Amino acid sequence: MRIALALLSFLVAAAPGTAADLPNTTRITLSERHIAALKQTLKSEPAAAAAFASVQKIADRALSEAPRPVKKIVSEARLHTDPERIRSLAARRDLFKIEALGYCYALTGKPAYGANARELILAWVRVYVSDGNPINETEFVRLMSGYDLTRGLFSADERGQTDRWLLRMAEKEKTEIRPESSSAKNNHMSHRLKIAGHVAFLLPDAALGRWVADEYSRHLERNLDPDGTTFDFHQRDALHYHVYDLLPLVELAIAADKNGATFYRQQTASGATLDKAIAFLIPYVNGEKTHVEFVHSTVKFDQERSAAGDPSIRVGAPWKPAEARRLFDLAGYFTPRFHSVKFPGSEDESFDRLLAKAGRQ
Repeated sequence: MRIALALLSFLVAAAPGTAADLPNTTRITLSERHIAALKQTLKSEPAAAAAFASVQKIADRALSEAPRPVKKIVSEARLHTDPERIRSLAARRDLFKIEALGYCYALTGKPAYGANARELILAWVRVYVSDGNPINETEFVRLMSGYDLTRGLFSADERGQTDRWLLRMAEKEKTEIRPESSSAKNNHMSHRLKIAGHVAFLLPDAALGRWVADEYSRHLERNLDPDGTTFDFHQRDALHYHVYDLLPLVELAIAADKNGATFYRQQTASGATLDKAIAFLIPYVNGEKTHVEFVHSTVKFDQERSAAGDPSIRVGAPWKPAEARRLFDLAGYFTPRFHSVKFPGSEDESFDRLLAKAGRQ
């Protein structure tokens, strides 16, 4: 019953012949009303304008750069010095550019931003072939956001090509699940659901949406504990992975909320919620508690990465609260008090926080 009610609005929106079929209807980012409100905020609040300026800088630089699509992204289970990983992540920066271009097009109306986003998206659609690895593909949600904001610039044929490509990615993510593995319980599943869920709401695709909703509820049961900890925290002994596990779930919950589906407030049979899992971090952010990372991790690769000098995985190093800033910025969409949490040395407004504030108005 809970899932059926949560998906009611989504299923109505996905019905043929509704306004949701119009190419200029945003589904996972900001509505026209929210965009108009954010434009006013950028005019009246210098801190907001400064946050947007950092996004516009990425978009402006992208205007003079050629697309760099690759057939496959290689990142997961590779050392940070791996040449193929380095090349992949360099190419993957295109996805961040697409997102920036999309928001800049929506908030400034400058045609060049939209045209460049369209060019980059189509370049990736024509080259990239999904392998269903959610860690390698998690940032494609940024491409989806850019597409959401510029979809009206695509021809019917281009939209069809892009939509089919996205659906293949979502289906590949589904077929690559290994039910008996720990990856079906940890951050891998969180990122997998984020990818498939954004495709479901963006297209929209009701059948895929039902699958995501069911798997999301099942995943929370396996992944969250009522004391606020996660499967990843226990598996890796790292707040780094606690955050990495929760962030995609919050991103998915925001997209779901924009389509009338209630994901964020779901509670497991044991009483666990996303809100509790995020609040679990607050004492570590404000300095009441500290945590040394990865000391008791059960994943051998963590030791290997640390030994190789990976700056993001250092066994025995204290956790850095800044790693949770984006999580709190986005989760404030549902729980405004998270925007009151102070991060050491980071008082500036962020664009993610602006989006969260604008989206909940």
